[in-house]
Amino acid sequence: MVKLRKSDHILEIAYSCVRWFLLAAASYLYLNYYYSASQSLTLFWSMLVIAILYMATTEVALHFTPIASGFYRIVTRVGVVMDYVSFIAVIILTDGTHSPLLPIAYLVILHASMYWSFRGSMVATGMIIIGYCFVVELVDGGFLIDDIPRHFFNFVFLLMIGVIGGIIVARERKHFIEKGIFENLAKQDYLTGLHNHRSFQEQLREAIASRRPLTLMMGDIDYFKQINDRYGHQAGDTVLREIGSLLEASIPSTQGCAFRYGGEEFAIIFYTDSQHKATELFNLFLDKLRAKVFEHGNDAFQVTMSFGAALRDRGQGKSELVAAADELLYEAKTHGKNQLLWARTERME
Repeated sequence: MVKLRKSDHILEIAYSCVRWFLLAAASYLYLNYYYSASQSLTLFWSMLVIAILYMATTEVALHFTPIASGFYRIVTRVGVVMDYVSFIAVIILTDGTHSPLLPIAYLVILHASMYWSFRGSMVATGMIIIGYCFVVELVDGGFLIDDIPRHFFNFVFLLMIGVIGGIIVARERKHFIEKGIFENLAKQDYLTGLHNHRSFQEQLREAIASRRPLTLMMGDIDYFKQINDRYGHQAGDTVLREIGSLLEASIPSTQGCAFRYGGEEFAIIFYTDSQHKATELFNLFLDKLRAKVFEHGNDAFQVTMSFGAALRDRGQGKSELVAAADELLYEAKTHGKNQLLWARTERME
């Protein structure tokens, strides 16, 4: 099953609006053109109440719950089944296969293809054809010779929509997945799995433009050259990879983001203007790093890092913030290493 995207969410909202319109249109057509005193309104009122309840529930899911929530997924996917059942009921009430609302079938097929791609499109098409045949027997009095051409062309159009719609959606999904892969490759560091320098520049610029509270930390692995010289570049790559994993595991995505800035240098953006809060989040990583033991052959060693940190001042641009944190990192490296230095604060071991 395909993961729902924001564009699919917008499409679901559009489907919801169309449902309300079709509900009003179907009610008007039935009550003014197809209902007679000899008929019972039981089916109509039952379907109307069920439809309103479901559509009201859908509105709650669409506008008040996260896209990734289980409630959202269940309500929107059940919508395909509800659309199908409603379609059958509507054409039964409005003159069977002669109903002016018969094209609703195309919307049902496209809705199914949105979640289950080509397979969903073809299953929905098959179910529509089965439902169509049921309506022919129930309302039209069976397959009459004079109506065979009309039924044939209806089936052909349904199959065309199912096949072409399914192919288009399947191709669109494939292109979307490929696009996502290429975007990730462009923004992700291949070795550590962290966001890369390009992504760092973009996210820092966006955070400043949106005036979010911001703390920037620049970090560098101490004595990294000696690690490469003594244990080899593969060991160095392992250190970089493990530090990337520790950073990713330590920083909640809602609180900040870690980046490989370049070489053995890393950057961390925290979405806070509190030094205490940023240090608290940083210590989650630092505790893991201090406990980490690297092994190479019969040797075991640990790694320390130096950091410079700067809170963004009002009016401070991206370049100035990076320069401030980088200057503090340089000072930390040249005055003992294995420490975090803050702007205008005491050194913090």
